[in-house]
Amino acid sequence: MTSQDAPGSTSPDGGPSRDGSATFIAPYFFLFLFAMSVVGVGYVFLPFVGDLVVALLVVVLLRPVYQRLLRRLGGRALVASALMVSALMVVGAVPLLLVSSALLEDIQRAAAAWNRPGYPEDLRDLFTGHGAIARSLRELAQRTGVPISPEATQRALADGARAGSQWLYLRANAFVAGLVSVLLHTLITLFSIFYLFIDGLRLRAFLFRLSPLPDDEDELFITKLREVGRAIIVGNGIGSALQGLLAAGAWTVVGLPSPVLWGLLMTVAAFLPLVGLAAVVVPATLYLWFTGHQGAAAGFFVFCMVEMMVLEYGLKPRLMGSSLRMNNLLVFLSLLGGIFAFGPLGLLYGPLFVALFLALAELYDTRYQQRIARRLSAVLPAVREP
Repeated sequence: MTSQDAPGSTSPDGGPSRDGSATFIAPYFFLFLFAMSVVGVGYVFLPFVGDLVVALLVVVLLRPVYQRLLRRLGGRALVASALMVSALMVVGAVPLLLVSSALLEDIQRAAAAWNRPGYPEDLRDLFTGHGAIARSLRELAQRTGVPISPEATQRALADGARAGSQWLYLRANAFVAGLVSVLLHTLITLFSIFYLFIDGLRLRAFLFRLSPLPDDEDELFITKLREVGRAIIVGNGIGSALQGLLAAGAWTVVGLPSPVLWGLLMTVAAFLPLVGLAAVVVPATLYLWFTGHQGAAAGFFVFCMVEMMVLEYGLKPRLMGSSLRMNNLLVFLSLLGGIFAFGPLGLLYGPLFVALFLALAELYDTRYQQRIARRLSAVLPAVREP
């Protein structure tokens, strides 16, 4: 035992020396403090997780463009990053402002129209006239003995329409009221993109040093992040936006109201495989058919289904490349479950979590299954194979 290990001895700096138990506990105490700090930082950054995830995906996707621009500017990283962020602002802000303005006008017109006395004539005639639905209602009333009068049906329909229009109007007002929050998160995302372009490689090297996994396995997660970003933002995003835009054009041609509002809904529906535009197109086609516009209904349905098939199974796979190699059921469940769990950002989170899980499962199957089994067999003899 050295003099520094003896009871009552002092350390080189003059303080009391650590005994063996303190030295043994130190790593675990450090891990506890480190874990607590990670939890604290996560809690502080929790309101901005979505902004950081979007920024990270954008930077991962546009890193090659940034590198080419950086070389042309002679390595001036601040200027290159500022130009990239400025381009993103122009590309994203102009369409967003135009669509938001048109959407608010559509909602206001729809609310005013639904609240106008006697509107809508087509729907009133649909339930009170001589159409198929009106005859079915009268037959149902005769069989069941429940009084289903045209006046009551019209009244219930008008009340439901007014309630729906008021809900949409309130949601529009809430959207305007939350504009400050939207601008704040947008600024945070843009600032994050700016600094990630500049310091992204250093951050990546730092995280690789902290990770106990081999560098090639760490690189696998970056690759998965890039694949998911390309699949959702480039492939699904552009493909779904084109589907919604073309369907909104057809919606306008056949005379249906609020094309911007329903075009946005069709764009969102186009994100979901196995459902797609049909979630909105089929009810709209039935409405046109039963209100006496059979030709418009047939043309609208055929056009929307053809363009959906071409873009969904032709353009989207080309834009995605080999990204997001999951079957349609997994993609559908990841998108839908992500939306239910996280809201609109679930369109990113859902596929991202599923893709990371599949990457971990692949690593377990190819690299870790046998190693873990051997270690468990050594620690727990009872599980050792005879």
